[in-house]
Amino acid sequence: MSTNTKAAVPAAKKVSAKAATKVPRAKRPVATASAKKRVSKPRVPTQKQLLARQERREMREAERAERSAKRVFEKELEKKERLAAREERKKEREAAKLAERIARKEEKAAKKLAKKLGRPGVPTIKKDMEIDHAELLKPWTERPLTGRDVDTLCKRFDLNASEFASALGLQNRFAFAKLLRSSKVIPFDVEMLCRLYDESPSPAPWRKYEADEVFKAMYGSLIDQVCKQGVNEDRDYIEMQYSKRFTSALDRSSSTAYRWMEKTEGSGARLVIDLLLRKIMSMPNPREALERLSTIVHRVRGGDFETRGPAPVPGAPRSKRGRSSGRSAARRGAAMPLPIRPLTL
Repeated sequence: MSTNTKAAVPAAKKVSAKAATKVPRAKRPVATASAKKRVSKPRVPTQKQLLARQERREMREAERAERSAKRVFEKELEKKERLAAREERKKEREAAKLAERIARKEEKAAKKLAKKLGRPGVPTIKKDMEIDHAELLKPWTERPLTGRDVDTLCKRFDLNASEFASALGLQNRFAFAKLLRSSKVIPFDVEMLCRLYDESPSPAPWRKYEADEVFKAMYGSLIDQVCKQGVNEDRDYIEMQYSKRFTSALDRSSSTAYRWMEKTEGSGARLVIDLLLRKIMSMPNPREALERLSTIVHRVRGGDFETRGPAPVPGAPRSKRGRSSGRSAARRGAAMPLPIRPLTL
C-alpha cells in the first residue's frame, strides 16, 4: 500500500538553496527617442535671447533704483517740510514773544506818560516824536525843535557834526549824525541849549558849576526875600518849592533836585545839563534867561512852566503832599520833635 501511494504522487522538482534566495532583477525602462534627444542635446539660448534677458534685468534694476531714489527724495522732502514747519513755529513763537515784549513796553510807557500827564504843566510832546511837514514850516517860536533844526544851527555856526555834537554834550557821533537827518523832536535839555546858542552864539565857558551852586546863585536872594516877607515861613519849605521850580525849568523831577542838592552818590548831572548850566551862568541874568527859555520850550511842547513849577507865595496855604519840611532841620542837628530816653540795660 505504501508503494502505490508513492507511485501515485508526482515527484517534486528539486530547487537549490541559491535559487530559492535569488531576487528577480527589475526591468530597466526603455528610453524613447525624444528623451534620448533631450538628454543628449541640452538647450542653449541664442544671442537674441541673452540680450533680451539682459535688457529685462537692466530694466528691473533701473526700476528698483528709481523706486529707491523716489523713496529717498520723498524722505528728504518730508524732512525739509518738517524742518520748515519747525522753523515757522519757532519764528511764530519769537514773533509772539517780541509782540508781547513790545506790548509790555508800550503799556509801561503809556502808564509812565499818563502818570506824567497827570501832573499839571508837564509837556505832552516828548523826544523822538515825529513832526509833520506842515508843522516844520512854522517858526521856531511855535513848535519844538527837531534834528533838521539842529542841522540848520550847525550850518549857521559853520561847524561840522562832530564839533556841534561836542558843543551840545552829545558823545555818540553816529546817533547825532543820524539825528540831523530826521524830523524827530530832540530832548528837552538839548533844545534848551540849542535855543540858548541861537540867542547867544558862543561856546559854553570852561568854568564848571554844580547844580546846587547854580540854584543858590539864582534863587538864594528870592528865598531870603520870601522868608522876610512872610510870617512864620518855613525856610526849608520855601527852598523845596524853589528847587522844584529850578528842576522843572530843566525838565527834571523833584527827586532829581534832592539828589543834586544833597550830592548823593551818582548824583552828577549829564554833560548836556552841565553845558547848559555853564552857558546859563554866562548870561547877564541867569535866572531870567533860564525861566524865559523854559517857558518857551514848555509852551511849544504843550506844557506850562508856571503851572508845573510855580513860585511860592508868602502866606499861601501849603500842600500836605510830600515829606515833612522838618526833615532837613533834623538832619542839620535841630532838636528832635519827640523826647527819646536812653535805654539802660
